[in-house]
Amino acid sequence: MNSVDKNSKFANVINEIKNNNYNNALILLSKINAEPNELYLEKKLYAAIYFKKEDWVKSVEYYYKILQIENKDLVALNNLGVALFKIEKFNEAINIFKKLLKIEKKPLNVYRSLGLTFKNIGKYEEAISNFLEALNIDKNNNSIKQDLINICNYHIPNETKNNDILNLNKKIIDLNNNLNFNNLIDSRFIKEFVIKNFDLLDKFKITYEESQIFRRNQINLNCDRHFKIFNKFQIIPKYCFNCFKVQINLKNVKDLIKLFFVFNNIELKNNNIRKCVTETRENVSGNYKGYIFCTGLLDAKEVLKIISNEIKKTKLLPLKIDIKHGCTEFYNKFPEYKEINLDGEQNFKYSKEWQIIENSFDRKLPGILDHDKKVVGPTHNKINLSDILIIKNWLKYAKLIGDNTYLDICNRDFGQDFLDKLIKNQINFRKQN
Repeated sequence: MNSVDKNSKFANVINEIKNNNYNNALILLSKINAEPNELYLEKKLYAAIYFKKEDWVKSVEYYYKILQIENKDLVALNNLGVALFKIEKFNEAINIFKKLLKIEKKPLNVYRSLGLTFKNIGKYEEAISNFLEALNIDKNNNSIKQDLINICNYHIPNETKNNDILNLNKKIIDLNNNLNFNNLIDSRFIKEFVIKNFDLLDKFKITYEESQIFRRNQINLNCDRHFKIFNKFQIIPKYCFNCFKVQINLKNVKDLIKLFFVFNNIELKNNNIRKCVTETRENVSGNYKGYIFCTGLLDAKEVLKIISNEIKKTKLLPLKIDIKHGCTEFYNKFPEYKEINLDGEQNFKYSKEWQIIENSFDRKLPGILDHDKKVVGPTHNKINLSDILIIKNWLKYAKLIGDNTYLDICNRDFGQDFLDKLIKNQINFRKQN
């Protein structure tokens, strides 16, 4: 931007951009009559403003205009690919990133962008190939290592390609392939399971910043969209009124690991999305939880019966197991939403005015073509590297909050500095829980 700064005609616009006053920058820019030799700069400024405002559609429009003038503009190509990714035009984004790859001298982030984009359309082998190319450039890049580990939740690679992560993932899957889960009631089973898997991790160094183990089906809950609407307009989207979950609160980390095994093997008619978590949200009570997400109250009631029976078989004693409505984040604004009538219609109704707001929001989104539809699963239920790294994080969490049942399982150096930072201000609250 140094050459841009010298152009006094656009100086005020640039200052507003630097100060994050993007609307002011747009107003000033619209009043400038650019000369033919200034059109490239003008379009770059428009593109930059819309990109920073996260108006992805408008930024795409201007980045294409820039490339008509200079088709090898590295920033324009990269940001265009990112913006296309954000509006879920994944195949178009892939084409742009491939063009960038041909001219970018430092292609680490381009390979990563390609990997993430291929993952979103379910082309997992292509995603893995690009992540491996990125790791060939920077073998110690923690973010790309995590990308590669995450994808192994959805796909078991055809080959390990002599990669340490893929080799380790295969060893863990093979080790746990024939576990007898009938032994769950025996604490020695949990201890032996953890120690055998941790032994494989001994020389593997990574900060794996995950604390939730998911088992997903192919339903896209589209939670990002729903939270955008809630955060922007302070309304609950219509979809969320039919969203219920069975929530299981647990006493300690040993029970959380047992519940993970239950979730991994349970058969549900709708293969409901389920997850086991350590709670890291500030001021949200309960340390160890399991969730099963349901479509409608009837589904939730059926799932509650099934999971209650399965839990009894393992002699788990949850602190609480009940049906919840939607997301906890909605409860402070709308306490009525939290209340559930288990025997009929819900008292808290969706507002017709809210439908108008939602329709307006959705009309501004670009249409998504079939070949661009985001693939969200399903995950397989093979116990893999990601699962073991997260269980390691659970044990570190237990140690941090004074849950000494972790000592019955494994007493090692668990690493994972990210957890220390994440719950640093919650330790006393978590200990009281």
